[in-house]
Amino acid sequence: MSTGWLLLGVLCQYVPPHLFWPAGFIAMSLPGALVLNAVLLLLWLWQRPLWALLPLLLLVLTWSQHTRYFTLNTPDAQPEPEDQRIKVLSYNVRVFNVYGHLHAHDPGLPEKEMTWVAEHPADILCLQEFYHDKTDRTYNSRKRIGKEQGREVYVGKALVNHIGAEFGLAIFTRFPVLSKGTVTFDRPTKNQVIYVDVKLPSEDTLRVYNMHLESMAIEEKDVAEAVQSETGLKTKGRNIARRLKGGFIARSHQVQRLLEHIEASPYPVLLCGDLNDIPSSYTYQQLRRQLNNSFEAGGSGFGFTYNGSLPLRIDNQFFSPELELLQFDVRQQIQFTDHFPVEATYLLTRKDF
Repeated sequence: MSTGWLLLGVLCQYVPPHLFWPAGFIAMSLPGALVLNAVLLLLWLWQRPLWALLPLLLLVLTWSQHTRYFTLNTPDAQPEPEDQRIKVLSYNVRVFNVYGHLHAHDPGLPEKEMTWVAEHPADILCLQEFYHDKTDRTYNSRKRIGKEQGREVYVGKALVNHIGAEFGLAIFTRFPVLSKGTVTFDRPTKNQVIYVDVKLPSEDTLRVYNMHLESMAIEEKDVAEAVQSETGLKTKGRNIARRLKGGFIARSHQVQRLLEHIEASPYPVLLCGDLNDIPSSYTYQQLRRQLNNSFEAGGSGFGFTYNGSLPLRIDNQFFSPELELLQFDVRQQIQFTDHFPVEATYLLTRKDF
């Protein structure tokens, strides 16, 4: 049974949920199958060593699935000149905690967060749930993160409210911007992907994408209520399942459009952002077939990026083979929002694309 569960979970990563939505739930359960297989391996090694051959074989065959969740990479020496490195920050800033309930426990939180982001040494910043209000010193993010720090900015506006404040995605860069644009989806949504082509000091061009795909649309308190009682499981559980289904389907459409755009890029690609999906999902698998994942290549430990009780890694950086990853880190000590910042340093290793 455990063998079938594991193999089916791996297979379902390749099935688009918009064609068969149950595949999304089966793929989502894959971490449980991986843990069960590891437990069985240890159990049989202790009691019946011959029986351990099957879970051992499965462990070897699915090793790349395990390293999506846990890695033990060690930093390499970095002899490359500092001016050739590309330092990148990807961060869901949660509208800089502008709403009162987000900073009720610490009125100074928005200013602390804005200062930390603005003064970050990254050459490229990809910010999700971005917020800008030019009338307010604290939230004048275009100026504070951009102009005052010598960075150009491109904002993909999902919404402009009644006071003219902007919500959406933003890419800030110290490299000259050659062109910019938006990846359009085939269905109405506030989620989006934006990109810029930047000229590096090496005279090469790099395309940087910032993504925020369809939300999981679930709350931790709903999950807690669903598991605490039979009534909660029937009411909250059904609602959670419905929302997850909608998210699986929406992201499977969105990632197809995104990949079409990436495949047409004339330049090496760096893709950052909030995937809103886990490493065993169809969405992640599709991106991983085309690009390298920075956590898998250079991370250490579990690399959880969600700042909450649910152990999730949903914020990612993916990169083309023409880029070399020098360093990767999830800054779990930075707890301004419900996401942790994701940092990486790259080197473009080839020219004449």
